Amino acid sequence: MKIIAGALKGKTVPVRHSKALRPTSAKVRESLFNIIRQRVVGCSFADLYAGSGAVGFEAISRGAASVVFVDCDRHAVDTIKRNPVFYLNPSNAALCSDAVGFAANERLRHAQFDIVFADAPYNSGEIERLLPALDSSSMFCNEDALVIIEHPAKKSMPPLSGSLRLLKTYRYGDASLSVFTTTTSIYRGE
Repeated sequence: MKIIAGALKGKTVPVRHSKALRPTSAKVRESLFNIIRQRVVGCSFADLYAGSGAVGFEAISRGAASVVFVDCDRHAVDTIKRNPVFYLNPSNAALCSDAVGFAANERLRHAQFDIVFADAPYNSGEIERLLPALDSSSMFCNEDALVIIEHPAKKSMPPLSGSLRLLKTYRYGDASLSVFTTTTSIYRGE
């Protein structure tokens, strides 16, 4: 898998082949970063259910100040840590943790993010658990942080989940990206 754009365009992201791993496709990654492009440079980015880390590495390539990769699979986290791109910024971190537990962890109040991306295993019920955990957490840097959920196109996201408000859903074949904000301000994504 290759990084699509930015300073590291063309660099390879090693992928450990597994039946449980479904990396975000290049088309969806490119679309994701087209949606958030104005907000990536200098942001703090969380890649939940990171898997191969392709989305987080793409954020690094496009100028994110720091990326925290979170996955409950120790082998996935170890693979992320073996990628030299991971070490370009000492603020990057890779954690072996359940994403819902990470979002709800009171001890992580210092870890705040401008953009949170979550690509939970499809049809696992994780998103239904994650949205309330994100809503109740204090892991957002500012009041207009973004939460982007990748999910099956056939699944609808709720218009509201506590203080998280759905702004727009983009569909790409069998996958969709739903963009939530933590405030009532209008997001100017395309």
